Amino acid sequence: MHAPCRHLVCALHPLAVAAFLAANLAGTASAQTTAGSPADTTETSPAGATSTDQVVEPKALDSVTVSGARESASTRLQLTPRETPQSVSTVTRAQIERQSLTSIDSVLRNVNGIAVSFYDTQRPLYYARGFQITDFQTDGLPSYSSSTNQEFDTALYERIDIVRGANGIQTGVGVPSATINMIRKRPQREFAASVALTAGSWNLYRGELDINAPLNSDGSVRSRLVVAPQKKESFRDRYSEDKTALLAAVEADIGPSTVVSVGYQRQSNDPKAPIWGTIPRFATTGVPIDLPISTSFSPSWTRWERTSGTLYATLDHQINDDWSLKAALNHTKGDTFRLSTYGYGATTSQAPFINPVTGAGTTLYASVSGGSETQDTVDAYLSGKFELGGRKHDLVVGMSSTRTATRTDGYTSVAGWSYVIPNIYTWDGNAPAPTYSKTGAWRTQITQQTGLFASARWRVTDPLSVLTGLRLTDWHRHSDTYGTTGAYAGRSAIQDENRKVTPFIGAVYDITPTLSAYASYARIFNPQNYKDRNNTPLSPVIGSNAEAGLKAELFERRIQAHFAVFQTKQDNFGVRDGAITTPLPDGTLPYVAVNGTKSTGFELEFAGMATKQWRVSAGLTRAKVTRAPTDLIYANMPDYLLQLGTDYQLSGALAPLSVGGNLTWQSAIEGFNIPHPSGTVTVKQSPKAILNLRASWQFNPKVSATLAVNNVTNQKYWANLDYGNYADPRNLSVTLRAAF
Repeated sequence: MHAPCRHLVCALHPLAVAAFLAANLAGTASAQTTAGSPADTTETSPAGATSTDQVVEPKALDSVTVSGARESASTRLQLTPRETPQSVSTVTRAQIERQSLTSIDSVLRNVNGIAVSFYDTQRPLYYARGFQITDFQTDGLPSYSSSTNQEFDTALYERIDIVRGANGIQTGVGVPSATINMIRKRPQREFAASVALTAGSWNLYRGELDINAPLNSDGSVRSRLVVAPQKKESFRDRYSEDKTALLAAVEADIGPSTVVSVGYQRQSNDPKAPIWGTIPRFATTGVPIDLPISTSFSPSWTRWERTSGTLYATLDHQINDDWSLKAALNHTKGDTFRLSTYGYGATTSQAPFINPVTGAGTTLYASVSGGSETQDTVDAYLSGKFELGGRKHDLVVGMSSTRTATRTDGYTSVAGWSYVIPNIYTWDGNAPAPTYSKTGAWRTQITQQTGLFASARWRVTDPLSVLTGLRLTDWHRHSDTYGTTGAYAGRSAIQDENRKVTPFIGAVYDITPTLSAYASYARIFNPQNYKDRNNTPLSPVIGSNAEAGLKAELFERRIQAHFAVFQTKQDNFGVRDGAITTPLPDGTLPYVAVNGTKSTGFELEFAGMATKQWRVSAGLTRAKVTRAPTDLIYANMPDYLLQLGTDYQLSGALAPLSVGGNLTWQSAIEGFNIPHPSGTVTVKQSPKAILNLRASWQFNPKVSATLAVNNVTNQKYWANLDYGNYADPRNLSVTLRAAF
């Protein structure tokens, strides 16, 4: 029997014992807590309510700077941004509402250093430092994704934390790109409620209801309910999506030092006629065909449904003034079903090329799949301070274990179904639907990861802190197959990685009270299910991130600035072995491990209040990526990415009005091996800038309206070159918010 916990406890028990001894030596006096207090006191209340109803006066905009200590998403140490030797960004609740950011997709399009790509309507892709972001967390624990991010709805979250680079301490297995940690809204002690109604382009209708209610007189037992339904059509023919997000939580103080909470979070996405596949770039004559932006190869009966629900419980216990214990349990169940069509040429081995006169050239083929995923996570850690050498240092030690069971259902084949689109310019989406059914067979893939981790901040001198961290991980995966009668058919694809070590080390030196220099190095590993030409499994990919930089608090700490240089790498990365075309015994083709997949560059960022009424932000990222020629990621990354933002609160008679916008500019991108009637070609997209504008009117302290316009200049461009699909054209929304 696979027993990773037993190995790890034997390996690291001296560290755990030392941590618990340190907790006991620190004393036993209990400390009063502020359980259920807001995560960031500079944030607005859950409803944005104020205590009086008064005439609106000119006011300073809410600050985007985050100066207080928070639990680090990479080490779990309590650190301020300037004390963190990594590139970090936080998107607050106030920013989410101010910019009308209703999904994680819209959030990440506004984060410095994040490049957004796109496969199709249900598969947006996010990259940091040249590598795809695969680590999405909720309150520091893994989130259900089913191979996508499910377009997480922001109505449920108080803030989004982004740590760029490798995160091997908390994640264990993953990619050295970034970690996206979504922090849930929590119940508060005082009653507050808010409602938001949104209408916009393509029949967008959205509502948000947020109610925070104490359940007793002193708020020691409290609750929170968030509901966000949304319906939206599209500029794409026939495509629409219904989405609902829900959060219900109860939190209670158990004595003066302990807080417990239980909650349930659910999100369902039900798109109709989703895009799957690419839009043709070339005509049969070899010139760009420039199809309408509304082009879709999806009949109205296609679907791509995804639903997930998480039942969670947490415990926060303050042991004494220096030490605390936190524990969390998550049980998540997700379901997915996809019936889709893909546009090819005459066969599935040919790309579609459109006849510019007749509109012919595309044949639809179908695919059907479905299944479910169950994920159980337990996480617990002890954090506190201990004295050594006359100085107090910080320590975190803990364990986490996640078991994921992914079920893939068997369906009858739809390979014999096809439909020739007679004329793409006049086709109305009608096509006969394929027939299919479940066969009764299924395959379940079990993935188990268990880790012990420890992080420490050593205050070597007053200006110098050294941070260290280590995780020891056991990882196991296998697949079990069941036949059409439900009979067990065997186990395959067994993989084990035991006692894999992922270290972290960093240093922060305070040059002045407002300027720090830092450096850090972190590693992460990622198992891969490939075999070489000798039928030997490839070892895991080893990811690493090294960076150094400066962090400063400028203009009386109103603006935070950050500059970093980095090198992010993946070694032992599996790519197709082009020298071997003979399949292996299991039918797969051989792969070969390569080193040197890397990204080198810099990040420059500053954000804050230029004046009491003017917020500014700017970020410039340069990431030069080097890959093996056969490493086809089907995404296109710019070398340079510039993001600018501003908001200004007017005064005098226009005091209720604030205006702002964001500009995203990226350098040219190239796509390689793009299908063309003559073979394959390289295509290039010129540098582009996308402008979003917004304006808000505060009728009184409790009621406001916001107009947001995205892609103001209505640019038509490709969201991806290697996997061609169009980006969103100009669209707008109006949101009315009211607090009670």
